[in-house]
Amino acid sequence: MSPNFTLHSRFGRVLSIVIFVSCAVAFVITAIQGRWLDALQVLPVFGVVSLLTWAMFWRPAVLVTAAGVTLRNVVRTVEVAWPEIRRIDTKYALSLETAHGTVTAWAAPAPGRHSVFSAVRQDGANLPESSYLAGTVRPGDLITSDSGQAAHIIRTHWEQLRDDGHLDAAGSEFTKLRVTWHLRTIAAVVVLIVAVLLTTVS
Repeated sequence: MSPNFTLHSRFGRVLSIVIFVSCAVAFVITAIQGRWLDALQVLPVFGVVSLLTWAMFWRPAVLVTAAGVTLRNVVRTVEVAWPEIRRIDTKYALSLETAHGTVTAWAAPAPGRHSVFSAVRQDGANLPESSYLAGTVRPGDLITSDSGQAAHIIRTHWEQLRDDGHLDAAGSEFTKLRVTWHLRTIAAVVVLIVAVLLTTVS
């Protein structure tokens, strides 16, 4: 069965909502108090904070399809075909070692110390074969973590392709990873920062 999976950082989504709501409430309160000029002056600040929050914590994702794995990070998106993957790691975050270098998923960090201490044995059981190193798994492979959940989906399909002989060939038709830079996001951040500086000076 071909995978069709999208993962967003659960912590990132919660943090984003908190920041979005806080910015909106602060702007409305300032406006309601009759300080419209102040509200307009701080609007670029709220804008850049909200945009950076969206780019860093809401938008990033790991997308798994029949064609491969796409890592949508903060300033760029990287597409990796299945034959290009050499190893899946979760030491600090989900990382794909490929024939063209290693790429890391911003949306799938390894769990923090608290999550590791609260994990149970079942969280590290019945994982794909390539998850285990000397009979143990990294904390980032725990199925309850963002990195572990994504790694489980990717490893399961990757091992199936490997065992069926679909990865035995030379690798991939591509000679390098497909990278798309988020130029509009970068430009919008720059414009808002300039607007903040101008309002501060004035």
